[in-house]
Amino acid sequence: MATLGERYQAGQAMRSAMAGGDPSHFTLPGIDQLAPDLKRIIDEALFGSVWTRPNLGVKDHCICTISALMALGQLPLLRRHIERCLNLGLTPDQVVEVFIQLTFYVGVPAVESAMRITKEIFEERGIAFTPTLVYDTQQSIEDLYQAGLASHEENMGDVTEYQTDDPDSQEMQLDRLVNEYHWGAIYTRPHLDPKSSAICALSAMTVLGRYDRQIRRRIEGALLVGMTPQEIMELFIQVMLYGGYFTARTAMRIARSVFVERGATH
Repeated sequence: MATLGERYQAGQAMRSAMAGGDPSHFTLPGIDQLAPDLKRIIDEALFGSVWTRPNLGVKDHCICTISALMALGQLPLLRRHIERCLNLGLTPDQVVEVFIQLTFYVGVPAVESAMRITKEIFEERGIAFTPTLVYDTQQSIEDLYQAGLASHEENMGDVTEYQTDDPDSQEMQLDRLVNEYHWGAIYTRPHLDPKSSAICALSAMTVLGRYDRQIRRRIEGALLVGMTPQEIMELFIQVMLYGGYFTARTAMRIARSVFVERGATH
């Protein structure tokens, strides 16, 4: 088992990789001046013990973190972590797609705020970004809906989970819109594979405290697209110090019951 000093050094090495040569990334404004003990704890626990865990790739750690921070509306820290994730190898296209993927989970206002920050960072770094234009405005609404059903089934399995007996009900009208645009227009986009999309969704849902059948279904979907039980549990550890350990532990308990039901080994 590593010593506290070794954890600290691992944290400093991770911070150095994140910083990309910018010394300001080593500072924690306010905490530095008011709570130096807490800064040391964060360096050891978050950067030295969580970010260095091996069961998720570094890009997956990045996707977890910016998804969680965007969902929570933590915009100053989101700015920091977009910069850090670019330094760690997440591409500009992937950063943008993370926020697009979360539109129906966290809402347009949160996406707009994240995109504004991302645009500023790209301009500061001289990143010449070319938007990905793949949405076919000439397709029929029915084609969009059918594409959504296929994508929904690929990522989640049963597409009838929330259907009612009344096809004209407002619930079913909502369900139709979600299938058309969330699953048909957004989940079919390039740059993020289904596993990365599952990571986006689970990270945001965990820190927001989504404990009903929605998060259970999303865990089932993550398994369906190839996430292992170990990777799913690691995701909850990754977001623990961004959204709190109560939400992480609750999500872990739900996940463990899903694994048992599905016969998945953890």
